[in-house]
Amino acid sequence: MKKSKNTTLKDVSIVAGVSVMTVSNVMRGKMGAVSEETRQKVESAVKQLNYKPNVNARNLRASSSKSIGMIISDNDPAFLSDPFISQLVSGLSNVLSAKDYSLDIQGVIPQQFEQANMLSKFSNDGLCAILCGDEQSRKRNIAFLKSIDLPSVVFQETINCRGADIAIIRQEDHGGGYELGKHLVKRKVKKVLFIRSITDWPAIEQRELGLRLAFHEESRRIEFETLASPSENFVDVQETVKKYLAHSTPDVIVGGTDAIAIAAMRMSEHLGFKVPSGILLAGFNGFSLRQFSTPLLTTVTSQAYEMGCRAGEVLLERLSTGRFERKNIVFPTQLLIGDST
Repeated sequence: MKKSKNTTLKDVSIVAGVSVMTVSNVMRGKMGAVSEETRQKVESAVKQLNYKPNVNARNLRASSSKSIGMIISDNDPAFLSDPFISQLVSGLSNVLSAKDYSLDIQGVIPQQFEQANMLSKFSNDGLCAILCGDEQSRKRNIAFLKSIDLPSVVFQETINCRGADIAIIRQEDHGGGYELGKHLVKRKVKKVLFIRSITDWPAIEQRELGLRLAFHEESRRIEFETLASPSENFVDVQETVKKYLAHSTPDVIVGGTDAIAIAAMRMSEHLGFKVPSGILLAGFNGFSLRQFSTPLLTTVTSQAYEMGCRAGEVLLERLSTGRFERKNIVFPTQLLIGDST
């Protein structure tokens, strides 16, 4: 069989019937935990596929390439335009650059996560990842990260990675949602509309759960409805809001992000709903975009830049000491009450 230019360690592992980590160990001569039978299976698969890894890249991995990979699972091809992702990547890149490390970035749609070139390269010392999708698909992605034998940092994840060479860095999204919910309870809301993008993000899920908990604890009934926009794109959100407000009027619209909330605010006002006298509006993230909203948006802050910085620090520490000192780092959030509620 001729080798395809896209043949990866994953392809070899499938043919050999072993994990990617096992293939990686055989290719790098780490035979201590590999049986003779398994070694023969891997070598047979390598020969069958005519797989030839980049020798120079493999030599770099054997020492240090001073390079970190960043894989971003997202359906949006313009993923770096997302304020959270761009802030996080900026923090990570700045810390790595200060230590003469480079950052190698790849975006991939969730369905092709395991086929990403980033995950079969020998030339990175460590990995960072932002995952989207439902819990089961994210569990598969994390299991795959475990198998490739690289120290990794995963952002905004709630799935337990105990026993793996993986650290989780996230923020207290559930608590932030709960705090915002309690604020809205004081405003005597009866009907809440939560708008998110159709893509599943663990952070957005936690924000919604925190809101729901705050409303659930109230003795009076508060109606809660979730609406999925095709994307976080301004036009998509506005069209989603327009269709909803044509037949129903909530007391408050909460966007899963500030960008969603501001798009909803503009459409609400365009349709004649005054903010906050007609409809209350709130969001999440608290980046500079919020400063351009009129009235000033109520939001829950995010320390995305600081989270990126911390990821760079813990990865460099892991590469220096051989272990993650802390494997679950949680950043606090803060409710900022603006004029929109």
